[in-house]
Amino acid sequence: MMLVLHKLLPMIVSPLGLVVGLLLLSVMFRRRTPIVLALGLLLISSLPLTANLIWKNLEADHPYQPIESVEPADAVVVLSGIRGGFIRTENRIIPQWGEATDRFFAGVDLWRAEKAPLIVFTQAKMPWSELPPEGEQLAKRAIAMGIPGSRILLTGTVTNTADEASEVRALMDFSGLERVILITSSFHMPRAETLFKRAGVEVIPYPTDFRSTGVGADWRIFIPSAGGLNKSSEGIREYIGRLYYWIKSQARN
Repeated sequence: MMLVLHKLLPMIVSPLGLVVGLLLLSVMFRRRTPIVLALGLLLISSLPLTANLIWKNLEADHPYQPIESVEPADAVVVLSGIRGGFIRTENRIIPQWGEATDRFFAGVDLWRAEKAPLIVFTQAKMPWSELPPEGEQLAKRAIAMGIPGSRILLTGTVTNTADEASEVRALMDFSGLERVILITSSFHMPRAETLFKRAGVEVIPYPTDFRSTGVGADWRIFIPSAGGLNKSSEGIREYIGRLYYWIKSQARN
């Protein structure tokens, strides 16, 4: 139940969720003000300009760094979130790559550059998902790309970043690892790094999957679009995630 709430809350307080809520208030109380607010919020959050500003801020703390500058460690840890949708056939379900595919290839590149002797994939799987854990599929793909199976480790099943941190800590204790290179999307790195350090994992952050790179400042950034709304919503969702774990940490203290 908590997992479902954890996934639903960002949707409720997303721009679209707030717009729907304001429209419902307008209908219930027969007021025009909520409609005006809903339209204004929808317009602002749909602007590519708004989305670009959100993402540039999210990625500001962890810019790109060349592989050559990365310090060696005991293992490369690739966080889940790479898998996208899937294609269903009569005989099987075929997973598809998602937006964060760079996480996987960055992990392979770091291993090939001999920055660490091992590569770890986390086993993300939601209770309602028909797919096998993500790490299993990534391990098979890595083996097909030439990484020996003996150099690949898998965590236990996880559902969120906090679980990943806990499972990696357990795997490190079992395997005698002391320090890892942590790979995730740049926007996700601040939250992931905090959770891993809280779990007692010494990490070297290696951000990837940059989503604010190469954005041109032309007239199109002032035209509302569905893509702009989606990108703004995803960025706000990350802010909500950071706020959630900050509040949780303050409650512990």
